[in-house]
Amino acid sequence: MRKLFLLMIILISYNVSSQTLVTFTFDGQTRRYYKYVPNIYDSQKPIPVVFCLHGLGDNIDNFRNIAMHLLGEVDTFITIYPEAVTSPYGNAWNAGINYMGYILNENINDVDFLMSITDSLQTMYNIDTERIYFCGISLGGFMAQRMACEKSDKIAAVASVAGTIGNSLDCTPSNSIPICHFHGTNDQTVYYTNNLFGLDAEELVLFWINNNHCDTNYIYKTYPDVVNDGIVVESYYFNSTDHLADVMFYKAIGADHIWLYPPVNDISYTIEIWNFLKKFRLPSHSQNINELLDNNIQIFPNPTNNILTINFPYQYINSCNIIEIYNTVGELVYSQQIHSLQNQITINLSDLSEGIYFLEILQQDKLFQNKIIIKN
Repeated sequence: MRKLFLLMIILISYNVSSQTLVTFTFDGQTRRYYKYVPNIYDSQKPIPVVFCLHGLGDNIDNFRNIAMHLLGEVDTFITIYPEAVTSPYGNAWNAGINYMGYILNENINDVDFLMSITDSLQTMYNIDTERIYFCGISLGGFMAQRMACEKSDKIAAVASVAGTIGNSLDCTPSNSIPICHFHGTNDQTVYYTNNLFGLDAEELVLFWINNNHCDTNYIYKTYPDVVNDGIVVESYYFNSTDHLADVMFYKAIGADHIWLYPPVNDISYTIEIWNFLKKFRLPSHSQNINELLDNNIQIFPNPTNNILTINFPYQYINSCNIIEIYNTVGELVYSQQIHSLQNQITINLSDLSEGIYFLEILQQDKLFQNKIIIKN
């Protein structure tokens, strides 16, 4: 994997003063990770956590250049860059890969190591345990997939780049879990097809579509091809029941074993990953969403042409309500903060094109979600 460079957003002047290198002993070995806590962290509000897992032979000093923590400073989440244990091939996760009879770091309990970090964070911060996310590249992508296989009851969503489910794993998730996968068709390390280490890229996507009971009628999107990098990106979005465990696949046509970032490439994997992950919570929280639905939040007319009316129950009045609307590929297309003394507001959606969108209303630690349809 070529050396990662900072995204364009790193040029923005953030004061990320809460970086900490944590070293501790786990299973008799010294382990370490970088922890980034946003300066605007408020202990009264639960905060999500995003784990970012490096590839084979890499380290956290290099991999933090994906700059996920800068998004954490903006969108208020803790970013963790953990480091794997060394092996004859460099730092390596026990991600369940068998190559010619050899499993990398087979005796290292990385699953529990990563979960132990979550446990320690809960003792220091007000962690939103229903919004714990994992992402990774290459062997780190394989490890993120292993976490999805074995900890779907603890993790809200997973994204992997050029790393699928390892060939020594029996992946039997206890729950459905949202999955986003990125893969280059010219990957010369983890092949797009005939993968030597695990599932092929499209086999992985099909596995999660079936596991999550997604609709096989996908939403297709192509991305502007402006940069002369020889890569064209397209995505496929598979909806699940109530959008609790959607699956998304980014096919990077012409890309090798790399993490795309501007201005070198047309899209930022870092931003695309967070836009996907942040939409999801553990299913247990979805029960609370349904309870809020019964609490008489009313949205009408739906479908609408441009004006949407929202009726709030009494507990939402005189509270700070954040209203956000996402399109079907997870892009934020509308955002407004409301602090109203009335139980009814109207919002103008005339700038949005026809289609299906997802409305979210966040009030403290409670989330309301609803699908809306715009017909102009």
